[in-house]
Amino acid sequence: MSRALGDGRAVGRYRRLLVVAFHYPPDNTSTGVLRTWKFTRYLLDFGWRSTVLSVPVERYPSADDSFAREVPAEIRVHRVPAPDLKEVLSIGGVYPDFLCIPDRFWPWYHHAIRHLRRLARPGDFDAVFATYPMATALLIGARAARLLECPLVADFRDPWVEDSMSPLRRLVEGRLERRVIATARRVICNTPAMRRSFLARYPAVAPEKFVTITNGYDEADLSRVRPRPSDRFEIIHPGLIDAENRDPMPLLRAVRVAFDNGWLDPERTRVRLIGTGPYGDAPAFRRQLAAVGLGDRLEILSQRMPYLEALGYAAGSDVLVVLSEPLGDSVKAQRVRAWSAMQVPAKVYEYLRMGRPILALVSGGAVAELLDQTQGGTTVAPGDVPAIARALGELYRQRTRAPTRLPPARPPVQAYERRALSQRLAEVLETLVGAESA
Repeated sequence: MSRALGDGRAVGRYRRLLVVAFHYPPDNTSTGVLRTWKFTRYLLDFGWRSTVLSVPVERYPSADDSFAREVPAEIRVHRVPAPDLKEVLSIGGVYPDFLCIPDRFWPWYHHAIRHLRRLARPGDFDAVFATYPMATALLIGARAARLLECPLVADFRDPWVEDSMSPLRRLVEGRLERRVIATARRVICNTPAMRRSFLARYPAVAPEKFVTITNGYDEADLSRVRPRPSDRFEIIHPGLIDAENRDPMPLLRAVRVAFDNGWLDPERTRVRLIGTGPYGDAPAFRRQLAAVGLGDRLEILSQRMPYLEALGYAAGSDVLVVLSEPLGDSVKAQRVRAWSAMQVPAKVYEYLRMGRPILALVSGGAVAELLDQTQGGTTVAPGDVPAIARALGELYRQRTRAPTRLPPARPPVQAYERRALSQRLAEVLETLVGAESA
């Protein structure tokens, strides 16, 4: 990495943005990577050229080289070491959690700051944009903004500090979050619910510091999608599953109930869980599946597939499922539910653009708020298996075959196109830079 991050001069029409992001192409671990990638791509259209400070590609459990090939040449990506303390400190698969605050990759901070000190100076950048998760990215961003003497925009894809944390984590990370909030000139929240939470937790901070810019969909990507409709009634969940926040068992039990009540035809129905991650192959999960007895009407693909291919399956489905809430009423479940209620998985916006029926297993929160605002789908509490079964039966009765090409986006959905969202971010950045130079 011999090239400097910036040269202190304006290059053409572009302003210069330092982006600190753990997740960046070719990372394909989750759709969360799309937020930062698409921001950097479309900010070019609005006069902002990004230099990305990230981690080695080996840190990504799943990578898609096609992602990296689509990053414009104008965007420079610098990758510096980010040791994983889980690997460094683990003994027999166990490692001391208190040494991994705020996250397992905090040594990345020191490598990143040394890199910046060598290769950048005040005047090289007009602003810094740092995105969470990982928390270390926000700490790097805060330090970089001070070193480079430019404003920080702190982007929260997810809430950071929340009640389900251990007391130690909540204490230490709460202090770190407050430091980032104090340093940042703007805090980007990716749902209105998250912004309301920040306003409640930071009543002394000016409300205009907190700005909502949601996740969204990329029309350029979706225009390339070719739906893959099936002769069966296909119920699809693309993405990771687990036993906590994204448990598919209520859905699968509901399918069983719908079969038994004649609301779904077993011979014409298939459930597909795509890109489940390790939990899809976990013995405990497989034992639960055997008890439900869906047989070959259930297909599980644990490995992630290329992004556009996964979109094709989703666009050809009859029901797209959202899993985004823990089950049960334990104290832990209630705390995690409060956290997840502020989030909307990035794929929900792609679901909306596809125009296929959406079944969200949530009891409220940001997902329900979005689907209500866009009239985009059905919500059912995740623990109410009979209600889920009835909803599936109703969707089966109303089914229409997926078109061979996506229809135009409905007006309520168009506001979530990523280029439009990037324009909103560019406006935030321009406001800050204008204030700095005034």
